[in-house]
Amino acid sequence: MIISTGIKELDIMIDGGLRTGQCYAIKGTAGAGKTVLSLFMTLGALKEGIPVLFISTEVEPKKIINYVKSFGMDFDDYIEKGLLIVEKMSLKPQGTNIVQTDRFDLSGIIARTKAKMSSINARLVIFDSISAFFAEFQYEKTARSGFMDFIREITKDEAILVLTAESQITEEYATLEEFLVDGVIKIRTELVKNQLVKRISVPKLRSAQPISFENRFIINKDGIMILRSESPPTVFIQEEKTGIVRLDELLGGGIPTGSVVLIEIDGETNYFPLFLTTLFQQLKMEKGVIIHSNVHMHSARILEEFNRVECDITAFLNQGNLVFIDKYNRTVTAVEAREMSQLMTTDDMISVTVELMEAFTKSNQRAVIYGDLTDDVNILSETDFLRYFALQSFNVKERRAVAYSFINYNAVSREILARLRTTADIIIRFSRINYTNYIECMKSSTGATFLPKIVKFRDKYPLVEIVG
Repeated sequence: MIISTGIKELDIMIDGGLRTGQCYAIKGTAGAGKTVLSLFMTLGALKEGIPVLFISTEVEPKKIINYVKSFGMDFDDYIEKGLLIVEKMSLKPQGTNIVQTDRFDLSGIIARTKAKMSSINARLVIFDSISAFFAEFQYEKTARSGFMDFIREITKDEAILVLTAESQITEEYATLEEFLVDGVIKIRTELVKNQLVKRISVPKLRSAQPISFENRFIINKDGIMILRSESPPTVFIQEEKTGIVRLDELLGGGIPTGSVVLIEIDGETNYFPLFLTTLFQQLKMEKGVIIHSNVHMHSARILEEFNRVECDITAFLNQGNLVFIDKYNRTVTAVEAREMSQLMTTDDMISVTVELMEAFTKSNQRAVIYGDLTDDVNILSETDFLRYFALQSFNVKERRAVAYSFINYNAVSREILARLRTTADIIIRFSRINYTNYIECMKSSTGATFLPKIVKFRDKYPLVEIVG
């Protein structure tokens, strides 16, 4: 039996559709669209009356259901009819009768999955994602054996298993999960000559000849469209100005929409001038701005800083062009923030993403400015933080907005910094050497290259002036 993915061109690429009794992996870089693709596969099966079990290892079911609505999908009716279960499944559940041993295995996850499958006779099972599973195994041999059992148990009654997994841009060889599955669908996003391009390929397919050629594809609220032409028409991305003329010139004209800008600071350099300049420039151009407030950069302090440099933004507030999303739901002190952060979970951070999407939907916001991400690194585990950053980046890219994120590069691990740099399209670094402030672009999606420039801060607008 063959089940359609709900995407005509993808069905063609994988030899007609998903085959029962087989396992497929969706591999993709952060923000490429793995979850979205798996959700459209879910909808495609449901439209054919095929029961689906969708399991997330990261996000609560309610948030997934709300998330799909932003793409014009509604799962509520299918859940009521008993055709769909959306479940969150952690690696090591608490409060269950399953015995957990010191040596990690997948027996508990297999048992829970099969129980959920039986309750609705699910023929399609989707796991989003399995990347965290591999980290639990100490040896590759054990991981291979465990996942072979996992795949065999889930698919032995002619069910279809789809797994999503994160891939790295630097991957040169097939990874463990790619060896074990029957088909691999790879997706990635890149910026080429000011064009945001998504690519999809099928490098492995046991039922037919694999397709190593990468087709372009588009994700929008109407679905996923795969373009088979090698040079399909694409929309040129407009450039947003930072408000600092010289910096815009060095960036090749500005920051392309759909970009994630990572601004690295050394802890001593004041990033507020750049933050305020960028914010004021967006408001002057009547571009809506969403600000993720935190303990260092809450709404009261932002307004106070603008008043200090004699910039009145009252009119913009009255027009509703400025939206604050406060992770702590209110202004807090540094001590309170530390206490509250101990109670925050990945789901709490994901709820901030839901607020972000709602803000985009209700208004014409084109820029998102985050507070100091260093706090988030300390609140979440490394894996959860990187997933949170990737999810936020994906939403910003899909809506052709621009995201500015600040981080103290001296206060995070090299591994986290490297992963953030991989996801970011533009990297700007602020540093202080011998009491002199420097600004340097370390990565540019436009291909612009330049040397470090001295930055001078002033207490009146313009707040940042590049000298030299």
